[in-house]
Order: sequence, then structure tokens, then C-alpha cells
Amino acid sequence: MSNVDWQNGASDRGRALLPDSYKPKALRLAPADDAAPPEVDRPIVDLRKLEEELGRRRLDEIADVVRALTYGEMMELAASMWSVRPDGANLTEHNLPAVLYRWSTSRQS
Repeated sequence: MSNVDWQNGASDRGRALLPDSYKPKALRLAPADDAAPPEVDRPIVDLRKLEEELGRRRLDEIADVVRALTYGEMMELAASMWSVRPDGANLTEHNLPAVLYRWSTSRQS
């Protein structure tokens, strides 16, 4: 007497008897003589690099760069930022972010 799956009315053949062509690619095993791992279509995350990126303090990095500027570079920075202020208005805490953005996008690298 064979085993019968009473819920679906089919005989129980077991998953081991399914040919590889019916299994999803992720479940197929590479042949034993093939040392190369199967191709994976998902990105690989370097946790150390991710931790470094999450721990970055960009404002501190900007402050470090500004401290490293020479006097001439600081004068050039101030003049170029001054020239992109909106309609010759005075710099305020409200328009300074827009000025910084305009300055950064107007730079010719």
C-alpha cells in the first residue's frame, strides 16, 4: 500500500524524488566537483564599511577641511559664496543653506 496525501489526494513521493529542474534555482546544489559558488543576484553588504559610513560625522569632516584651508583659499571660498547670495541680500541663517547649495553646485571641478 502506498502512502497517500489525504489532503490533496496524491501519493506521497517525497521532495527528494523531485528532479532538479523542478526546484527553484536557489535550492539547486552545485555539483560536488564544481568549486565555484553559484551566482547570486543580491548585493553583498560589507558590514564594516556600512558601520564606518553610518558612524561618519560629515559636519566634522567639513570643519576639518575648512581648518586645513590656507588664508588665500579661505578668501576665495568667502568671495565665491558671497557672489552666489540671493539678489545681493545679506547672509542670514535662513538663506545660508541655499547659498551653500548654490555655491557647491556652481563649482567647476
